[in-house]
Amino acid sequence: MSFAHTWKQGWMLYSSSDQNNPCTFLHDPRTLNGIELPDFPHPLPTGFECALSDKPTNAGCIVVILHPDEPCFWYYRVGVTPEWIRHEYDVGSYQCDTKGLVWKKIMIITLTSCKGKFYFHNFACDEYVIIEFKPSPVIRTIKMHGLQFPRGFNAYTCSLEIDEEPYEFFAFNNYKDDDITGITLYKIDLIGQRFALEPNCVYWTGPNAMHIFNIVENTHRVCYHPSNDLPKLSSEAFWLLPV
Repeated sequence: MSFAHTWKQGWMLYSSSDQNNPCTFLHDPRTLNGIELPDFPHPLPTGFECALSDKPTNAGCIVVILHPDEPCFWYYRVGVTPEWIRHEYDVGSYQCDTKGLVWKKIMIITLTSCKGKFYFHNFACDEYVIIEFKPSPVIRTIKMHGLQFPRGFNAYTCSLEIDEEPYEFFAFNNYKDDDITGITLYKIDLIGQRFALEPNCVYWTGPNAMHIFNIVENTHRVCYHPSNDLPKLSSEAFWLLPV
């Protein structure tokens, strides 16, 4: 019997590896309640990852099982779909050698659910992958800004939901004795990566960047990819007037 913790409401998902007696179900070890799911099409390895979009007792809750070795996942809507549906994804690749000759597909290795959507922090590109079911899976990525890490950092990290908002937790440690040197909790803003205009500033654009000059403080900084509201920055000058 293979199983994985869903990290949502404490439910466990079990899938039998016995082809003569297949069964897949969700189990709540606190109440001993169970929800039967369609049999999975083939045996799953021990420790596979999965996630729930909602309480599985609610009709329409989406159960997602990640493939551990391939860029794909299976999903099932409780009480709606008759079987597991396989979906292949492409969230980019990462370079495996110094010459750029070997590339591998980025794998979604874990998912965090929040308000019916699923999230994955892609550290290779410092992006958040967002999976939304409409009803088929729609995947988009958002470039993250504002995460500040020490040079050459090493950290244990996990994504979690607090009061229906996504957060990212980091526990930094040194390489020698693995002692914890600091902890940080970030609240992730995934609402379109909006940006706010600052007072006493002049804005102008360049290739893939916005320049901000503060007249009062006499400072200048460059903001790369400031917002999804500006998906492609114009190369022509224009004014932005703070309110």
